[in-house]
Amino acid sequence: MAISTIQQVNTPKAGPPALERQPLKIAIARRYYSLQRGGAERYCVNLSRQLLKLGHDVSFVGEGIDDELSDELPFLPVRVQSSTSSARNRSFAENCGKVIAEQKFDIAYGLGRSLGVDLFRVTERLQSHWLNVHYRNRANRFLQQLNPRHRTLIELERTICQSPHTRRIVTISSVDGALLQRYYDVPPEKIRTIYNGVDIDHFHPRAKQYSAEVRREWGIGEHDPLITFASMDFAGKGLRTILESLRAARNQEIQLLVLGRGPQRKFARLAKRLGVANRVTFAGRQDKIERFYAAGDLMVLPTTYEPFPNVVVESMACGVPAITTATAGGADMIDEEATGYLLPDSWAVCELAESLDHHFSKTDAQRELMATASRAKTATMTVENNARQVSELFYEVLRDKYRV
Repeated sequence: MAISTIQQVNTPKAGPPALERQPLKIAIARRYYSLQRGGAERYCVNLSRQLLKLGHDVSFVGEGIDDELSDELPFLPVRVQSSTSSARNRSFAENCGKVIAEQKFDIAYGLGRSLGVDLFRVTERLQSHWLNVHYRNRANRFLQQLNPRHRTLIELERTICQSPHTRRIVTISSVDGALLQRYYDVPPEKIRTIYNGVDIDHFHPRAKQYSAEVRREWGIGEHDPLITFASMDFAGKGLRTILESLRAARNQEIQLLVLGRGPQRKFARLAKRLGVANRVTFAGRQDKIERFYAAGDLMVLPTTYEPFPNVVVESMACGVPAITTATAGGADMIDEEATGYLLPDSWAVCELAESLDHHFSKTDAQRELMATASRAKTATMTVENNARQVSELFYEVLRDKYRV
């Protein structure tokens, strides 16, 4: 099946605004403006709210908006073809660019794969790299590269990243900065890293006051060594690796609390085959997830690859160290032995088992030092600071755009 050439939409210049920190007319592009769908959508809402607080005029360009949020800002709907995944992704990107081009925005910021933007934020996994790391079998990877959906996403990424109209690309970790240069020849001066903001008042060590209650509710001993895993993608985020490491670890008292919706029965059967089912609790999706983070001793996320796992920084803000992979954006948050531990990849079962044994052999005082360091690591990663950095970058782009 042939893939049509993706058209880059050229957004007309509105004319240079006064750049002495005057409010800007900004378009934020994302599929959904929602607090119900996931971390990327929550980020879109939080960023828009903070930009509004900074005095900017913000409009949302996308496919849908939560009813209860519809009064927050102007919504410019994007028409999307729903026949196939490939058509949905392509039509959203192209029509998003058309909607933006019809308006006179100072800045258009794409929080995903959308055309016609001045800045593109790498929010989802870069598809070129994802195929390489997820499909390790060469024949299977070749077949996946023929998949229209994958081909469309890669073509979109290449078009956006290599377009001269995309003046800056924002990554949320150093991992993606290197990948952009590797796969799409993006010059380093075009890349800016701005870490996700976290609500450090909501995700706070005081949530530990609910630890005993959470453990009691789910049948976990108050003093049992407990690791937590939180994701909607059990396979891609490494749950199998965690289950296998529970069997491999010398410490057979370690408990695992699994948070999020996923193929629970499949992984429950795997836990049973591995002989660790009595140490694994599936709690499903939880609204007050900060209480569950704080109930654990370690957050473990051996993800294959992703730009920046919010669960890592959220748990650290609660004073809980983390274990993740060096191939994921969360690696930027890990100071070995201080805020957590790094694994070489998502399949490092032995290394994970060793890290678990090592951590739970530490004294209470040593683990408390790690908890304090984890919280301190997130101290400046507020949603307010994130929005200020983004706003500053907007002015930088405007100076470049109009050669001021």
